[in-house]
Amino acid sequence: MLRPQTWYLVLAAVCVLVCLIAGGGTALQMVILAVAALAALAIVPLYKNRKLQSNLCLLPMALLLAWYLLLAVYATADTMHWNYALPALAILFVFLARKGIVHDERVVRSLDRIR
Repeated sequence: MLRPQTWYLVLAAVCVLVCLIAGGGTALQMVILAVAALAALAIVPLYKNRKLQSNLCLLPMALLLAWYLLLAVYATADTMHWNYALPALAILFVFLARKGIVHDERVVRSLDRIR
């Protein structure tokens, strides 16, 4: 059975990929979305190193925030699309994944203390 963090990271990648496929935006924005989706998926197999996994969760969040900054610079009111809300949902999913990873790390540390 997969951990909830895995599902959150996969859902974040799916949201970003849907936004990428739907298009709209500059080439730099598309590259940022692609890297953020790959980063979210690359974090999943690192479950044995929870500290690294937790720190790497900051990468897709930072990339998606940078995407929104570029959107604020280049977008106009008539170029806004429904899919521009998906990266915000992806940020939420990555945040929830990171929160779960940190919780798992705390549980493991408390169990190590008991031994």
